[in-house]
Amino acid sequence: MVWVLALFAITALGVLPLFFYRLDLSKLTFSSSIPVVAGIGIELTAYAPTLAALMVAGFMLRPHGIRKLLRPVIRWRVGIQWYLIAFAGPSILFVVADLIRLAVGAPLPTSWFAIPSAGAAAFLAGALIAGSFGEEVGWRGFGQPRLQLQYGAFWAAVMVGFVWSVWHLWPVVAPGGIDTTNWSDIGLTFLRLISMSIVYAWLYNSTRGSLLIVMLAHAGHNIAVRMVPAADSVTHGDLVVASLYAAAAAAIVIGAGGRWLTRRRVFPDSRSPQPLITTHVGT
Repeated sequence: MVWVLALFAITALGVLPLFFYRLDLSKLTFSSSIPVVAGIGIELTAYAPTLAALMVAGFMLRPHGIRKLLRPVIRWRVGIQWYLIAFAGPSILFVVADLIRLAVGAPLPTSWFAIPSAGAAAFLAGALIAGSFGEEVGWRGFGQPRLQLQYGAFWAAVMVGFVWSVWHLWPVVAPGGIDTTNWSDIGLTFLRLISMSIVYAWLYNSTRGSLLIVMLAHAGHNIAVRMVPAADSVTHGDLVVASLYAAAAAAIVIGAGGRWLTRRRVFPDSRSPQPLITTHVGT
């Protein structure tokens, strides 16, 4: 896909200044002073999925390609339950993960919930925008609806999740990245993000193509990372959390069916002049 090539080309362009200035990402903190060009490069990588989608939509999906791509962002008229799942779901999952750790005697955080500091809150605000709009217009706004028409929602979500995982590991190839990453981290990244991709595809199709709900779910995950702390020796992408996301994805596939990951008879079709078309939903 041209979009995937554009995605990794933009990401490579954003990572390039890190090599030029020899910046070790593992040593950067909120108070670190970095060259402006390197800072712009990091932001460019964060928005690469959406930027690539906008480029392809603008140049190849005429007419009104960008408008059609962004229209689902403002599709807000969905049931209140979807907002609750998007916002509260990740925090509940993290708490369940801590309960499992408690049951098996694994390390626990010093507190169950935490209020981010001012610096962390500022970073979180930027992460919410980048993670929600900067990524989801690409993953679920562009990739998922096109791939699922040919391969079905489940396999489309797996493919998007695979690309998402590879892209998410770009810090590994940045200076200092390989020294702080092991194979288990990489494997858990693929398990977690492919599972999350299935969950997000379910949210997208169940809300008749509301990209807003998916963006809020992505934001909800990032908020939960800050609000539900992990123990010093644990990350929010560890085996427990990744397994819970995988269990949620499996439950969705079993309950909703893999063809469209929803029991609705209406599903998004971004290639049609009409935003939705009707069909029989099966497995």
